[in-house]
Amino acid sequence: MKGIYYRGIFMLILFIPFISFGNKLNIDSSLFQLRNIRENNTVLIFYSSILISIIFILYIASIGKRIIEKKKAGKILKNEIEDHKKTAQSLKISQERFDLAMKGSNDGIWDRELINETVYYSERWKGMLGFTDSEFPNNIKAFEERIHPDDYEKVMNNFHNHLNRKSDFYESKFRIKHKDGHYIWINDRGKAIFDKDGNPIRIVGTHTDITEKQRIEEELHQYQALLEEKVKARTIELLEAKEKAEESDRLKSAFLANMSHEIRTPMNAIIGFSDLLTDPDLTSDQKHELINHINKNSNTLVYLIDDIIDIAKIEAGQLKINKTECNINQILSDVYQSFIETNSIKEDGPVKLKLEKGIQNDNFTIHTDPVRFQQILINLIGNSLKYTELGYVECGYQVKTDTTNSYLEFYVKDTGIGIPKSKHKHIFERFSKIEDSKTKLYRGTGLGLTITKNLVEMLGGKIWLESEEQKGSTFYFTIPVEEFKGQASDTQEKTIDIIKNWQNNTILIAEDEDSNYRVLQMALKRTNINILRAENGKQAIDICKANKKISLVLMDLKMPEINGIDATKEIKKFRPDLTIIAQTAYAMAEDRKLTQEAGCSDYLAKPIKAKELISTLNKYLN
Repeated sequence: MKGIYYRGIFMLILFIPFISFGNKLNIDSSLFQLRNIRENNTVLIFYSSILISIIFILYIASIGKRIIEKKKAGKILKNEIEDHKKTAQSLKISQERFDLAMKGSNDGIWDRELINETVYYSERWKGMLGFTDSEFPNNIKAFEERIHPDDYEKVMNNFHNHLNRKSDFYESKFRIKHKDGHYIWINDRGKAIFDKDGNPIRIVGTHTDITEKQRIEEELHQYQALLEEKVKARTIELLEAKEKAEESDRLKSAFLANMSHEIRTPMNAIIGFSDLLTDPDLTSDQKHELINHINKNSNTLVYLIDDIIDIAKIEAGQLKINKTECNINQILSDVYQSFIETNSIKEDGPVKLKLEKGIQNDNFTIHTDPVRFQQILINLIGNSLKYTELGYVECGYQVKTDTTNSYLEFYVKDTGIGIPKSKHKHIFERFSKIEDSKTKLYRGTGLGLTITKNLVEMLGGKIWLESEEQKGSTFYFTIPVEEFKGQASDTQEKTIDIIKNWQNNTILIAEDEDSNYRVLQMALKRTNINILRAENGKQAIDICKANKKISLVLMDLKMPEINGIDATKEIKKFRPDLTIIAQTAYAMAEDRKLTQEAGCSDYLAKPIKAKELISTLNKYLN
């Protein structure tokens, strides 16, 4: 040991006694460190213990350095000791800074020795789980058994991947059981220390409570998923709307092209047959045939215009329902008769029209709109007749009751071409038609069933169909049965014989269009009635003031200067008892209600037929 100087509690000359008081481990360790100093010429700090008494051991730190010149030993060792003190002080400051930083970060610390499998958990680490320092044991099992079963494998894989140098650091996010039983989320991070052979000997890390962060992220994830779902749904809606719009545009284009054909076809017949009527060589039968063709095509044109007007009124929300008590069986009979009169069916023809009355009482009435109800029947029966070339069309009804109400279920059944299953859901849409262009083109606007569906729903019912291609179709619709107290509406059109004794009556026809005035004048010619004419509303007012003999006014609603509504209101101020009957080609507004509010006694819609005109006047002229 010569040449080695030791400064500490004992000098080198006392080293043997010092060793003798230590245990075997101390002796071996100290001798090893001394040999290291001598052979490697290095400064070493090593630690040992001295047994002072049987119950007291003194732990000391020793600094050793090989010194060749004895004179310099004290100075050299002094410098080494001072450097050691400075290093220790720096370490102390660094430790304090580290402790403050960890307290500020609110993270827990763990330190795991991999060789002897010991572990240290900081007080904060344990506090995250709800434990005090003394409540939670410093062992690995206590930690691992609290990891959520679904996360355990992932945590272990991440941990061992880092120890096997498959990752630069260890990190896992997992759930761990709190003292009170619930799970919290932890972000666990660590870094391993490896020996010179690359084996992991120690790993130190932190625990961060990310429960709140995870909750927020989960809420954001759920919100994002919900948002994505809404965006997806909205995108689908937009695509469907786009497709529907494109389909609507296509249908509108087809509708306009079809409408041009549908209008020109009857107009061509009307103009052509009217021109043929000018031939002076025509027999009476030939003239009668031409007139029938003109009437038939005129009615077709009127129905076409009515469909266009009705769908426009429905979409504008201007079509109103006027309910009253009406005789169901009478309406069915009237509808049947109307198809006979228009030659839509013939008693000896290939298609029969059958009526099945669910109640045989001819006085059976319900509370509904008789005009719209009749329109529904005409649309459905007319539609079935159009697509049926052989067999029958049957219309009937049954009385049914659900849990709360009674209702009538009507049906229109045919043996026609039927409707493909693929078109069932579109059959009530606008401009939808069943076509078989290879064999036959069917005329129509494609609006009838759309109007019918809307009318049924406005009357409080529903409509549906059953159909099979080439086997026929059955349309069903319901009408609720409602209680009603009042006078029943007589829907049957009464035939009025031409009256020729109105020569003592004077009427005023307020009409600005010459052709319309001429129609009314000729329709009334055989009644010998006295007719005055006003070409605008102002003239109508002046004539009524000047002529007290006027007993009735046929008032057109659309006239120059003063319209028919305002003229009626003005006339009623000085002739409140004068009968005024409105006549108009308007159809978009609720004309009947407007005329009633203005003071009109009745209403005639253009085109006005002679029978209808005389029947209406007969109610007010004696």
